[in-house]
Amino acid sequence: MAFSPTKLLSTLSLFGFVSSTFAAPSVSTDSLQLRHDLLLLKDSGQIEGPVMAWPYPTARTYTSSSKSSEPSTDYQLPRTNIEDVYSQQSQLGWNSATTTLAFASSPLPFRSFGYQPREEFESTFSASFLSTWTSGTLNVTYDGDELHLDGSSFAIAIGNWSAAIDQVSRWWGPGWDGSLILSNNARPIPAISLTRIDDKPFEHPLLHWIGPWTATTFMGQLDNDEGDRDGSNARLFGIRFETSPFNWNWLDIGLSRTAQWAGDGRPQSWETFKMLLLGEDNRTPNSNVTEETEPGNQLAGGDYRITIPQWNFAQYGQIVGEDEDGFLPDANMLLFGAETWGTLNSLNATWRAYYEWSDTRAGHLLAHSRNDKGVNAAYNHGIYRTGYRSEGQSMGHAIDGDSLMHSLGFFLIPESGNLYGLKIRDYQINRDGTGIHGISQAPLDGNSLEAFASLQIENRRLKIWSDTPIQLNIGLFYNQEKNLTNNQTDTDLGGYLSITAKL
Repeated sequence: MAFSPTKLLSTLSLFGFVSSTFAAPSVSTDSLQLRHDLLLLKDSGQIEGPVMAWPYPTARTYTSSSKSSEPSTDYQLPRTNIEDVYSQQSQLGWNSATTTLAFASSPLPFRSFGYQPREEFESTFSASFLSTWTSGTLNVTYDGDELHLDGSSFAIAIGNWSAAIDQVSRWWGPGWDGSLILSNNARPIPAISLTRIDDKPFEHPLLHWIGPWTATTFMGQLDNDEGDRDGSNARLFGIRFETSPFNWNWLDIGLSRTAQWAGDGRPQSWETFKMLLLGEDNRTPNSNVTEETEPGNQLAGGDYRITIPQWNFAQYGQIVGEDEDGFLPDANMLLFGAETWGTLNSLNATWRAYYEWSDTRAGHLLAHSRNDKGVNAAYNHGIYRTGYRSEGQSMGHAIDGDSLMHSLGFFLIPESGNLYGLKIRDYQINRDGTGIHGISQAPLDGNSLEAFASLQIENRRLKIWSDTPIQLNIGLFYNQEKNLTNNQTDTDLGGYLSITAKL
């Protein structure tokens, strides 16, 4: 049956999610369904504030006194899966533990928003708890060789802020297939973080125009062994601010900044960090910064999402600079996309489709003083020789630097919460074929096709682990690449399967 967003809003109020007393259990970067459902509510006028940074705190305010309790459009939504998820997450105490087994023939061509296993075999145990002022998740994954704590966190509510020790994937920006500054491509790193829970506007009349706003910051520890040289095991700092100015729910704006700094043999005092915050990190003739005192390797930029809800259409973009000129990002990478969505009444389902273009050559809007066209600049650095990478993988876009990608994506979500999706990509990797690169040292020209599904399977007869439903994630992909150095063409056909059940 049809489901009105106002019903979900009132249900969430009963669960207490309009309160900032919860320590912000969150929606992670591995759920396309929940991101889609949140955007449906956002674009129908039922969620205020931006929905462009993940993890997304589930305790975030869904309305304010300035908004009507009625939808801003006549757009009616099928019942979203968010209700059930929020109902589970709002239960105080320990939630049921789960276990997951995942198998993959080979790694996927490129990681994007949603679920993808990282290794050929993974076994994961997960459990979480919630109190009125603390929350926590323990995720332990064994890949046949090592134990990982990816997805683990412990958070404490301090007023309207959630302070956490975590090791979670962060995705900053409106893209579906990539983010230029932070994505889930590399493994998450251990960090301490601070995130605003409720996105309510400032009450002061001079600041109220900023509208609903969110902010998050973290300090993490990289595990990049650069050998017997300065810069190994650097720290990673990040800060992001988002707003829907003037309470314009059709416009979201985000500003992001990240920086590698400190590490073995590098300055790591408060004075160094202050220089980094003030942007005093460029070695120029007019500065006092030297290679010995340079505080770090920074990226900064902005992104936006503009919605026309009457047309079920949104356009989004992101610009991230590897350099700075006049206190603005320079030597920029670019990402632009468009998305549309709707309902399929015959299946009582919602759907979404998008097109996305990404160029990670830092050659856009360059300063006049530069003449290298940005080649080998993106995600690379003279001091931190492994660049803006963790364990060899880009922490920004999955295509790494000097690359170009066109993506088409479509997915369908019936009322059951199952998901069926398809992605088509055309890409060029390391176009100049030089420099450090996380994917290939040779230039590649390729394309890929990926089909995937996330299914809830009744388990009453099978009774695997328990008699509750089991979650299946299935993916198949085909990709073809041509090495432009030796003109060899390689193809790859693979897939993955994961099974998740409650204990």
